[in-house]
Amino acid sequence: MAVPLLCLAPVATAAPIDCTTLQAAATWVLSYQEQEQFPNPVKKVNQNLYTVTKPFRLAACGVVVTATPQTYTIQAKSTKALLAVMKNAWLGDFYGVGRRAGATVFYEAAVLDIDLPDGLFTTTVKVSGYFAGPYLPKDILMAVRADGGKLLPLVYDGSFRKVELSPEVKTLEIYVRSSKPVLWERWVLDVVHSKMTFYKKAAFPAK
Repeated sequence: MAVPLLCLAPVATAAPIDCTTLQAAATWVLSYQEQEQFPNPVKKVNQNLYTVTKPFRLAACGVVVTATPQTYTIQAKSTKALLAVMKNAWLGDFYGVGRRAGATVFYEAAVLDIDLPDGLFTTTVKVSGYFAGPYLPKDILMAVRADGGKLLPLVYDGSFRKVELSPEVKTLEIYVRSSKPVLWERWVLDVVHSKMTFYKKAAFPAK
């Protein structure tokens, strides 16, 4: 399913942000509402982080979001806080990107998930996913690498695989290679600094 480009809202805000509404969803949309200031209407903001043409920065609610024409980063005070802002789903929806009638559109393609150790039911780092639409071609490759180590297949030969890693992982990278354009070709989760970074372009490692 194609998702149309959201209209950009002004970045500047005259009122404090209502932190309960701050979300970075679908790996490219930052949204929030300003706190109520009666009798003025509540201002809602939707910022497309994939299509920014100049540096963007928002620091609020213990979260810092930055974006350039090539990257997007979100950092929080803890992995729990980062997860909450990302709608309680690491990475979440994975999209392809294209053009329709002169506008940028995003195609729902897959859902990715990272489970970090919780001390109870999850004792290792687990990465998995599934296809959510027909966009991705048969030649799609996704791989996972922990702490600069060996590249492990996540999507290979047309299907998803489950990857399980040591609970001591500090940095987790996901690489994507496809004959169709995708939003982000490299994603990095810095567990130590509670930071997620997305890159539009990245070379797929040889090993």
